[in-house]
Amino acid sequence: MSVGASTLAESARLGWSRTLSTGALVAGAAISVVSLLALAGTDQLGWDFRYTYLRAAALVMHGGSPYPPLDDAVLGSGTAYVYPPQLAVVLAPVTNLPADVVVWLAFCAAVAALVGALALLGVRDVRCYLALLAWGSTSSALEMTNLSAFLVLAIALVWRFRGTVWPFAAMLALVVSTKLFGWPLFVWAVATRRPRAAILAIVLGIAVPMCAWAVIGFADITRYPELLRRFSEVQGEQKSYSIVAAVVALGCSPAVGQALAFVVGACLLAASVYFGWRTGDDVRSFAAAIGATLAFTPVLWLHFFVLLAVPLAIARPRFSAIWLLPIVLWVCPRADNGEGLQPFLPAIVSSILLAVVLTRADERWWPKTVEAGA
Repeated sequence: MSVGASTLAESARLGWSRTLSTGALVAGAAISVVSLLALAGTDQLGWDFRYTYLRAAALVMHGGSPYPPLDDAVLGSGTAYVYPPQLAVVLAPVTNLPADVVVWLAFCAAVAALVGALALLGVRDVRCYLALLAWGSTSSALEMTNLSAFLVLAIALVWRFRGTVWPFAAMLALVVSTKLFGWPLFVWAVATRRPRAAILAIVLGIAVPMCAWAVIGFADITRYPELLRRFSEVQGEQKSYSIVAAVVALGCSPAVGQALAFVVGACLLAASVYFGWRTGDDVRSFAAAIGATLAFTPVLWLHFFVLLAVPLAIARPRFSAIWLLPIVLWVCPRADNGEGLQPFLPAIVSSILLAVVLTRADERWWPKTVEAGA
């Protein structure tokens, strides 16, 4: 066979391979979308938004506190509002609208947030978008219509604005003040020599919830730490996909799980500091910090793992097999951590994905050194 014929044959093979992979991804994404649309008209679509966020916002609208009592039954119900108060304050005005309308708008916004995040990160390969829609964690985030999809966009904006001060600090403060488990990103900001922006982000991150608390008369602010502790015990040790829950599933005590979570999180945080401060590798430092947020979190639901789309999109903006890995999370339950291998599967998937990002980042796409003036 001539060289020209061999080249044509190889091109044809690659073309068919691309067509087949795209077709499979279209089918997977379509199944995910159809499964979500099948929930339309039921209260299952947008569960978190409907029964957690809007209920808390309605309480604020009527002059009450958004926070539940310290009751294990309530905290384990799946509808307890345990976030800082700004989300409930912001949503209070929309509680006068029909709940179904608000939930549908939030669902559409969540889809747009995921698509927008990949676009902001420079992903142009349509197969990456299809793969993300087919992830089990993405389906969970959209089905519940919770903060996870919006956090993907916010974290993508943190990365996009990393060469600035005020926009960077504002987005970083928004992420951490909305979901406190994002605090390792403060460490990343310092490790990558952005101390001024980091300090500003910390100030804003404290000021925003304090202002929201002032709106509701500082209701329950003194018992909020205890609320978080009790919630972590009720949900994190038994039902979630956190390291603590995985260790408990093995028959060990929560204390062992907490120690392991601390060790894993500390190692990832140390890696973030090393890559950022010693080598100037922003990509790996950022990815390690996001990994640390998942490791330290005592309550870790399936939809939280959609956050891994950000470091993956940064390091691998072109489609490769690693984009398919989180699809296996479809076998994991949404509101529990299941049995057998299920409690450990999200940790296995995230470990493999982070290992690929940390060891084989595509450095053609992002500079290795931190931008001047950041």
